[in-house]
Amino acid sequence: MDKVLEKQKTISNFNDLIYPVSLDEFKEKYWDNEVLLLKREDRSFNESLLKISEVDEVLDYHRPNGASIRVVKNQEPLHKNKYENEDGSLNLNQLYAAYGDGYTIVINEIDRFWKPIKTLCQNVKGLLNHKTKGNMYLTPKNQKALLPHYDTHDVFVVQVSGKKHWKIYDDQYKTPLVNSFQPIFQREQLQNVKEITLEAGDMMYIPRGIPHEAYTTDDSSLHLTIGVYPTQWLDFFNKTLQNLAQTDVSLRKALPIGYLNDNDAINVIKSKIEEISQIVCNDISKKTSVYGSAQLLKEELRSENPPQADGHFESLDAMDCIGLDTHLVKRNNVTSAVQQLGNISRIIFPGNVIRGPITIAPCFEFISENKGGFQVSEIPLINDANKIKLCKRLIRGGLLKVK
Repeated sequence: MDKVLEKQKTISNFNDLIYPVSLDEFKEKYWDNEVLLLKREDRSFNESLLKISEVDEVLDYHRPNGASIRVVKNQEPLHKNKYENEDGSLNLNQLYAAYGDGYTIVINEIDRFWKPIKTLCQNVKGLLNHKTKGNMYLTPKNQKALLPHYDTHDVFVVQVSGKKHWKIYDDQYKTPLVNSFQPIFQREQLQNVKEITLEAGDMMYIPRGIPHEAYTTDDSSLHLTIGVYPTQWLDFFNKTLQNLAQTDVSLRKALPIGYLNDNDAINVIKSKIEEISQIVCNDISKKTSVYGSAQLLKEELRSENPPQADGHFESLDAMDCIGLDTHLVKRNNVTSAVQQLGNISRIIFPGNVIRGPITIAPCFEFISENKGGFQVSEIPLINDANKIKLCKRLIRGGLLKVK
């Protein structure tokens, strides 16, 4: 068992996050449905993501400001002029003072500032195919940041150090729309409390819509939330309708002028919706429509997943040494796709597009589909000089790196 735990010391992907529960068990029993509590009895289990001793480093070197930082106690935020300087930079001493006065320090989207958390969020997003963000909560002892509420996204609570006590209530408001209104509750509005204490190393999954609150007692607490903002069936239907509207002019027509002020217009709208619905129902479930919608969502996820900082300037400096025996690989967490448009082919990836003649499409496909790396000489169908030239273009463009 100790050897197994040792392998889990770096939390970098979804399987690490839910260890020792399997992915299949999580999907079947917990996802979008039920709270999962993992008591790991290893206080250092989550420390590869962020240690309490590193919080100063995030604040000092990365200087989150504006919406990226929140200082709050009992649902009341501290005004930003108390801890931000006139130029928007942080006054760290005032943050320390606020923490000493019982305020929780919240860093929103900490994955933008700390590489291990960014790696985890990108890998979770890559597996689940849902948008993922990380937040940090540093709470002094005997304090509470927020009153009872529910989140409109799924939350994986990762306890890094200290303890936090949670109250979980019945989900009377099951599965709210993502990014919809998040109410604050009085306790008498909630039912059937379940009390849970998270200790360092533990993890808890809370599906969206489940009311909860958290507080510290004799220990301070550092925990992360890995928030998953799922694409809902509603989103997929909307995307499918948008896709159909590219070819069906009836979906692009404007509603009647003054339709909100004219009761007769409602009857016209009703009749038109019936007419359009018959057309849409015939097309919306076709494989081509579903595939097109999936591709649109896939492109949105890809565009939101920029490559990690991975020392890429070294690969740029090494371009003059690229030869047929050079081993290359796609950069970490970078996905790509190949498209063919008329007599042009292109390989697209976050932040860039590389184009070429249609004849080069098989080369793009080889590179895009390769997962373990390849030797330059293995690229098919083009001569040796063009293999090297293509690889240099893709290194310079940010897709490939020297392995």
